[in-house]
Amino acid sequence: MSKYKVCIIGCGDIGFLFDHNKNNNGALSHFKAFNDSENFEIAGIADTDSDIRNIIKHEYKTDVYENYKEMCFEKKPDVIVVATGDETHFEILKNIIDYKPKLVFCEKPLTLDPEEAKIITGSYRSKNILLQVNFTRRFLEEFCEIENMITEKSMGEIESVTLYYSRGLIHNASHYLDLVNRYFSDPINDISVVSIKKGLHKNDDTISFDMTCSNGMEIRFIGLGPTKLSFAEVDFIGTKGRIRINYRNEIEKYRITENKTFSGYSSYELYETKAIGYQKALPNAVENIYKTLIGKEELKSPADQSLKVFELVNRIREKA
Repeated sequence: MSKYKVCIIGCGDIGFLFDHNKNNNGALSHFKAFNDSENFEIAGIADTDSDIRNIIKHEYKTDVYENYKEMCFEKKPDVIVVATGDETHFEILKNIIDYKPKLVFCEKPLTLDPEEAKIITGSYRSKNILLQVNFTRRFLEEFCEIENMITEKSMGEIESVTLYYSRGLIHNASHYLDLVNRYFSDPINDISVVSIKKGLHKNDDTISFDMTCSNGMEIRFIGLGPTKLSFAEVDFIGTKGRIRINYRNEIEKYRITENKTFSGYSSYELYETKAIGYQKALPNAVENIYKTLIGKEELKSPADQSLKVFELVNRIREKA
């Protein structure tokens, strides 16, 4: 069976560099994830950085382009990956429709503007082109396990969720807004903004805010300054247990036990710590793309999910 042809637009960090000259298990970049798959071949890459183009051309014998339109016209790819800067997504996504790929895999966020996201999803739907967005946590079994624990109420009723993020409401908080939509079905009744900080882009501030759901559950997003400090903790507090994602990218599981110091009281006790296999996310996404193309699965992170994230973004911005 012939392989599906892939073209990658943008070979910066997540496009290529996260795996370059590293012996990573799995993949942290689109290039390695598709290059490692037996179901795809990378027909070409496009990047404006000549140094990156030269590395890929000489080390991987892959055709390289400065202009992505020229690449897509010549290669006629089945799959196009968009891994460029956030502010470029809208124009690129509009333009590559003309090359009629079967599927486009876009880095999050889909766009930086909610109305542009609606335009893009509508255009792709009308052309029957599949569009997937890389919300990483949708491709990791660890986050599926958390979803099951919440659904099955093994932590009891979730009373509060606290999330730390940086580098923009759309750019980074969108990951966690997607989790909120995925994990919790109760409507969000109220949103209050606490503070506003600078984000990566002039139209994407980092906002701290509180959300209250109809069942009384409280969700707090705490926004930090726009550095590359890797700090994105999450804390789910339930009546019977707790799950915390710590700064080491580990999932900590807690259960309620009798407090050994204060008789008659209880406390959370850590009983399991498990590393999150982020290096499996992109290979899992590539496998999901393949199985979708052959009709065995549906996309795990379709672009329509981004519209639900943008609905929350709009509500938060209205309060800012």
